[in-house]
Amino acid sequence: MSAAAEPPAPTTEPSRSGRLLALVRKLIGYGRELAITLRQRTAAEPLFAMGCFGTTDLALILARIVRGLLLAEALDARVLQRAAHLDAGPRRGRARSAPRAPAALRASETDPRLAGLPTAAQIAAEVRRRPIGAVIADICRDLGITGSHPLWPEVRRAITRHGGSLVRLVTDLIDRSLFPGGWPPPAVAPTALRGPTLRFEAPGGTGPP
Repeated sequence: MSAAAEPPAPTTEPSRSGRLLALVRKLIGYGRELAITLRQRTAAEPLFAMGCFGTTDLALILARIVRGLLLAEALDARVLQRAAHLDAGPRRGRARSAPRAPAALRASETDPRLAGLPTAAQIAAEVRRRPIGAVIADICRDLGITGSHPLWPEVRRAITRHGGSLVRLVTDLIDRSLFPGGWPPPAVAPTALRGPTLRFEAPGGTGPP
């Protein structure tokens, strides 16, 4: 058979949507394992909670982790639904800056476990509306993922490629570590803590470093 007639060699390069799905599921795996090992991890590494979350309040950290998992699960569903559109590549047009999360998802002035919190349905609706990169940045905030985390190179690329603001995320993480008393925690739906979609079994994927 001539070289011209030979079939093209198969490619192993993952699709755009495939890379996103793989990253989101690594984030879900990390968040689930962290929820299980949070107390032990904090006891073993006294600076872990303050450095990653800006607080040592384990209940509040867990609430953030749960919110991050809800965001990640909603994003997983969005990527699956829009896989063909994502694989077609971005449409040309004027670049837009990533909008901040709406008030329902931003930190409130009060304890986020008490009042003014979004429901899981509201979180899913906002995930569908906002740029994927901005959602991934919020997941990193909620799961305490900083520049030293093994997933950082992947989340950094995904944030910049999909409409998020890496500069804003890094600035927020620095503020959180330097000024923990002034860092407003993200809102979490109280019902999320007992939501049926969250099963904190030990994942087979990426775990805490």
